[in-house]
Amino acid sequence: MIGPVLTTDGATAKGDREISFRKVLATEPLAARAREVELALRGAAQDLGLAVDFGSPLQGDGVRDADLIKSAAAGLWVISPRLEQIGGDSFVLRMVAVPPKSPAMLVRVDRTDGAHLAARATVILRDFVQMKLGPSGAAIAPDESPPPPEEEHRRSKGRPVLAVSSTLFGLYTAFAIHRVSGRDDPRLLYPLLALGSGLGLGASLLVADEWNVTPADAWTIAAGSWWGVVAGLNWAAGRDVHPADDRYAWGLAGGLVGTTVATAWTAVKRFDDGGATLVHSGAALGTFTGGVTDLLVRGTLDASPASGAGVGAAAGFLGGSVLASFLKTSAQRVMLVDLGAGLGALAGASVASPLVFETDSGPKTRWFLASVLGGTVLGGSVAWLLTRESPPPKPSATRLVPTIAAMGTPELPAYGAGIAGLF
Repeated sequence: MIGPVLTTDGATAKGDREISFRKVLATEPLAARAREVELALRGAAQDLGLAVDFGSPLQGDGVRDADLIKSAAAGLWVISPRLEQIGGDSFVLRMVAVPPKSPAMLVRVDRTDGAHLAARATVILRDFVQMKLGPSGAAIAPDESPPPPEEEHRRSKGRPVLAVSSTLFGLYTAFAIHRVSGRDDPRLLYPLLALGSGLGLGASLLVADEWNVTPADAWTIAAGSWWGVVAGLNWAAGRDVHPADDRYAWGLAGGLVGTTVATAWTAVKRFDDGGATLVHSGAALGTFTGGVTDLLVRGTLDASPASGAGVGAAAGFLGGSVLASFLKTSAQRVMLVDLGAGLGALAGASVASPLVFETDSGPKTRWFLASVLGGTVLGGSVAWLLTRESPPPKPSATRLVPTIAAMGTPELPAYGAGIAGLF
């Protein structure tokens, strides 16, 4: 229901405490603008899918707010536009709306000129209709939503990552057990793989239902599992464990230890996305630098750096976890630092590559590997410095603002200029 356009008496509009409205008379100069607003609102209401009741006017022409709420009790939108002329072709448009069966009134006041009066009324009506209302009738902004239920808010968002990682770790566990057993019967392998993956998936779902596992927590636990496997496999390979299938058991032991450490760490310290990325970054850089350091100590490029890589993976995971507990950073910055470290290692290898082109002597090889390590550290450090946030500029102690003032009377104006501020 759209009521007639209301207005105020001139004396009332100038400062009375309570503004009283009345219907715009057909003989008033404001009548033409009021008719434009009313026609625009009726057309906009039909475009918005509202049923416009042309036959039933508002009680008392919608002058009293109580009548608007009583009319809305029938299940219709009630719109009461109010218009005040404030001089020339400038108007104050006051839109009052009551949603269907709601005790709340929506009011919006806008100042506009006559050319845009109908358009502003249409826009305000659209905003009213598109609003969401809470249980008590209070308006909620269109871009907001009611708070989620408690259970929905506490649901583990890291469940998919944890489920995938745990399922794959269950598969590796079953495969390692099969290889260590020394039996090559596929009739035993595939049931073990099915059992291992099922146990891993079931364990992850139970954990996610019992605790609120965030994506960062899930990635941190995955880092402990898989970098632990890398550390165990490389350590066993470096120690030349025989038979070779027993190395899978070392990888399984490393993965279990890493999972335990990561789970305990996330129970004590809540990781964010930057922290989880930092844990993976520390383990990866530790594996690389550990392997290069192993070759540097041996003075050759022909040996296997498995022992150093294993120790570096474990040390890098622990170091990254400790660093993530005290350092707050973003995942993007960590990845940029990793990129800088990789490019630095490549630059160091390029600069020192003539040392190992012809002969692979111990001193030259060590200089080459030292150049790679130096480039890694230098590239990562430069990337870390370049990606840090700049502190906000300090406000100046002196603030000067030019001012221009009009003085005198309208018949005899006078103008002055000056400077104001803090000195």
